[in-house]
Amino acid sequence: MFTDFFLRLREAKIPATLREYLTLLEALEDDVAGTAIDDFYYLSRGTLVKDERNFDKFDRVFGEYFKGVEALGEALSSEIPEEWLRREIEK
Repeated sequence: MFTDFFLRLREAKIPATLREYLTLLEALEDDVAGTAIDDFYYLSRGTLVKDERNFDKFDRVFGEYFKGVEALGEALSSEIPEEWLRREIEK
C-alpha cells in the first residue's frame, strides 16, 4: 500500500527519494506515529516533502489515496519491493 502511495507522490512531481521512503517505513516500524491516519499524515509529509511549495500537491495525493481511511491497520505490513532494496544497497 505505501509503495503505491510513494509512486503516486513521484507521479505528482514531489521529489521524494527512496531513502526518505525507507525512513518513513522505519519510523512506522518504530511506532513513531501510531496507527491514526492524522498522525501518519504529518509523519509522511515531514519525511517525504522537503519543500513547502509541494505541500498542496502532497495534500491532494494523500487525500485521494487515503480517502475514507481512519487507521493504518494492515497497510503497515506492506513489503518493500526487493529491486528497490538492491538498488539502495548498490549506492
